[in-house]
Parts: sequence; structure tokens; C-alpha cells
Amino acid sequence: MKRLSCGDERAFGLLFSSYYERLYYFSLHYLNNNEASKDVVQDLFSVVWEKKEKLENIENLSAWLYSIAKNLCLKKMDHLKVVRKHSDYLKYRELCVNQNSLNELDTSPMIFDEISGIIQATLKSLPSHSRRIFELSRFENKKNKEIAVELDVSLKTVEAHISKCLKIFREALKGYLSLLVFFWLQ
Repeated sequence: MKRLSCGDERAFGLLFSSYYERLYYFSLHYLNNNEASKDVVQDLFSVVWEKKEKLENIENLSAWLYSIAKNLCLKKMDHLKVVRKHSDYLKYRELCVNQNSLNELDTSPMIFDEISGIIQATLKSLPSHSRRIFELSRFENKKNKEIAVELDVSLKTVEAHISKCLKIFREALKGYLSLLVFFWLQ
């Protein structure tokens, strides 16, 4: 302890190798989380190094180390509780928003006919080259590279046309986008 309090790194290494595993399993017993337990022990040894000058006055090293481990575990538990509560709250809010959105969703045949009509009209309004690229991509499920080879254009050209078409479709269908989330416009 005297050597460690003077900053002897070998003494610190001996302390580390003597107590690391015991303190890790102590933390793991209470936290049930591998990473959190490793963090606690890492933080504990950081505290030991920072307070090394005071170590010479410690009468029971094991009790002191386990006391630090206990307090760090309690602090980590508080942190984990906040993280889980926040995470669960966000999941809960997302579920509520999705449920409300789904409740408001109109899936009547009339709406689908309306959407189909808008899609057909929008397709007809596209320039022929853009329409051809878009149809190959969305209706024939071809990859952009395949379309570029087939039409003898660059990959960037294909990407630009698809992007332009998607923008036009998004604008034309902006009132119906919630229905199209799982469709081909993504």
C-alpha cells in the first residue's frame, strides 16, 4: 500500500490482478450485466489510482474496495434504471403514435382506387425516359445497375431519374403517404 501510495505502477498492477476478478463477480452478481460490471470495476480502479496518496491510511483494503464497488454498483443501477425507463417510455410513446395513426388510417376500397388513379395519372405525366427507368425499377424490380446497362446510361443518371420520379410521386400522393409506407415508393 505504501508503494502504491507513492505512485508505483507495479504495486497498482498487483492490486489490480489480485482484486479485479473478485470485484467483477461481485458487481456482476448485483448488476446481471457484463458490460456494466466491467465498467464498475474499471471505474473503481480509476478511483484507486486517483486516491492512491490516501491508500497508506486505509486499514482494511478489501472493505474499502468493496465499499467503493458497492457505491459504484448503486450509481450504475440508478443509471440503468433511468436508461430503461426512458427507453421503455420511448417505445410506449412510439406504440401510442402508431396506434393512433393506424386508427385514423382509411383502408377503404375507394381510397385504394383513388391512389391507383393518382399513380396512373402521375406515371403518364412523367417524361418517357424517366417513366421507363422508374417502371424498370419499381415494377420489374431491376437494380439500378441493371437498368443503366439495359438503357446504356450511367448509374448516376438512373439514380437521378428515380429520385426525381419519387419526388413527383411523393408530392402527388402526399395525403396518402401513410398507406404507401410499405409499398414501392420507398
